[in-house]
Amino acid sequence: MCSNYYTKNGNTIPMNDKERTQFELIIKDMATKSLRCITLVAESVEVSRKIEETGLTFLGLVSLKDPTRPSVGAAVQACRDTGVNVKMITGDNIFTAKVIAIESGIVKPNEDSSNAMVEGVTFRNYSDEERMEKINTIHVMARSSPFDKFLMIKCLKRKGHVVAVIRDGTNNAPALKEVDIGLSMEIHGTELEKESSDIVMLDNNFTSVVTILKWGRCVYNNIQKFIQF
Repeated sequence: MCSNYYTKNGNTIPMNDKERTQFELIIKDMATKSLRCITLVAESVEVSRKIEETGLTFLGLVSLKDPTRPSVGAAVQACRDTGVNVKMITGDNIFTAKVIAIESGIVKPNEDSSNAMVEGVTFRNYSDEERMEKINTIHVMARSSPFDKFLMIKCLKRKGHVVAVIRDGTNNAPALKEVDIGLSMEIHGTELEKESSDIVMLDNNFTSVVTILKWGRCVYNNIQKFIQF
């Protein structure tokens, strides 16, 4: 995308492969610290001309820290204690996704990431047999599209799992319609997501999933007892 870069002296010079590699290493280093990286670029164009994504001038990088909530790790463990397998499907790159997954307890620090983590495009290009073989060991899917989420849900259901999805972003309506239980956030969720959801979480906190599990299983057990006796 970028053919030139802006130096600290205010000069614009061509970017070669060595310099491009250095910038990519900086971005990767930011990602491994769970920093979200934003690249600033510029191009001089006429108002009537369409902006092309090539020949841009690289200006700099900005990193944003979006830490996980302290209570998420305990909530993930509580889900596992009740027999629920937690998976993270995200649009972040695989380096950022790995750090967040470790911080939240979804992936263990010493776990083999080659089996536990996959990028959306790789999962998408698996054969049906490969997806079904790997689906239970995958805990994190990075760089995923809405179709990748939909595809993973279908594979899990074919495996016989009861699937619930929680999301607070956009483009999740197809996935929410496919799952057994759809959950969305009150504040961040879109109106389409809320309409497609079975449960709307009012406090926008992942720990509420544990409460939902407890109440859901309590109601289910009470109904069983009522029918039996």
